Amino acid sequence: MLTEIPDNRHWYVLITRPNAEKRVNLRLAETGFESYLPLRRQLRVWSDRKKWVEVPLFSSYIFVKTEERLRSRVFTAGGLVRYISTGGRAAVLSEEEIERVRRLCSYEGDFFIERGTLNPGDEVEIVEGHFAGLKGRILQTGGKSKLKISIAGLDCVAVVEIGKDIVRKID
Repeated sequence: MLTEIPDNRHWYVLITRPNAEKRVNLRLAETGFESYLPLRRQLRVWSDRKKWVEVPLFSSYIFVKTEERLRSRVFTAGGLVRYISTGGRAAVLSEEEIERVRRLCSYEGDFFIERGTLNPGDEVEIVEGHFAGLKGRILQTGGKSKLKISIAGLDCVAVVEIGKDIVRKID
């Protein structure tokens, strides 16, 4: 009687150094990790020529399938900065989400990726860092969002510049 060994691995998202996605993907494979770098074909135009090239679907992102207890070992491949986290924990993607990304990469039509778009007026909650748990309203967006945090008892607001990657939109 054969017993199936459970697969305790999960897909995690890591940030790479700028323009290092392909090299990191190769090094992860060389060190025995299962990784996935979503690529899409894109027509690049220079002054003297045009050429189809494969570029990362998500700039500076790579997916690694590993066990929770082995997560720190991926950094031996080099070129990795940190795990993407939500609520202070490393973000985990399901097999279905990875399959969606694979299918998106195989699509030959036009599309664009929009990352967690925040617009002025959106209600958000800060999910990590010094202000974790606070809620506020986006004033403006850019490299960092300006977040308005109300202090109603004092009839004032604090305006804080905060990274978009540590807030989540409240529906």
